[in-house]
Amino acid sequence: MIRNLRILRRMVAAEVAQQSIYRGSWVIFMLANICTPLISLLIWRTALANGAQLPVDQRYVTTYFVLLGIATMATSSWMAGFLANDIRLGKLSSWMVRPASLLLGFVANNLSEKFLKLFALVPMLGLVWWIFRDSMNVPSGVGRWALFVLALALGAILVFTIDILIAAFAFWMDDVSALVQARVIIGSVLSGSVVPLALMPEWSRGFVDYQPYRYTVSFPVEIVAGNLSGGELLTGLTIQLGYVVGAALLARVVWAAGIRAYSAVGA
Repeated sequence: MIRNLRILRRMVAAEVAQQSIYRGSWVIFMLANICTPLISLLIWRTALANGAQLPVDQRYVTTYFVLLGIATMATSSWMAGFLANDIRLGKLSSWMVRPASLLLGFVANNLSEKFLKLFALVPMLGLVWWIFRDSMNVPSGVGRWALFVLALALGAILVFTIDILIAAFAFWMDDVSALVQARVIIGSVLSGSVVPLALMPEWSRGFVDYQPYRYTVSFPVEIVAGNLSGGELLTGLTIQLGYVVGAALLARVVWAAGIRAYSAVGA
């Protein structure tokens, strides 16, 4: 473990140095990351101002969409398609003789890009926060913010692990791009990235509240934006941790089975 952490630290440093070349790209990406929730926020605030009857108030909606940009960035993962291609094209072979796992390389890439994106995202988020500061739910203590950060970290691990599971199908399938696209579309809706899950129809509550994607984006934001009780917070964090552990164990089993079945003649 200590050795892997040391290797990961060096990989992250190398990735940061490499990715720093594209500073302008991070600004554009984060501007797009802020604009989509901001447009949704303005639409829902207009609906409320015109008498729309929603199960949540304006303060919840405002806080939710202001925090949505950083939540989606912090928990995002883009490696499923790249990892699947490395498996399909035989590039995994070169990593199998290296002192570090291919997955460790993707972890380093994920961490380094998110680190650099923060420098562009935080000032934009601060400006949006200041504009809507009078309509925000802001917890007075640091406890909720600490739980918010913890839930974001667990959500990021869960999304990354789901990507490993999807990419691992490339050991047995020629093309998993449809699965990757399906994960993006389904995840966007069920995570609350498109519409807050609190606005979902009443008949869907049981499924929506306990499906895994809620715990990637919506639940961390709800910790700050909503009025979750202590019991609800504990239950939510327990379920989230359960999904993380379950997905990690399943990914480990599937990945190990895939490695045993893997062959890349001439790669």
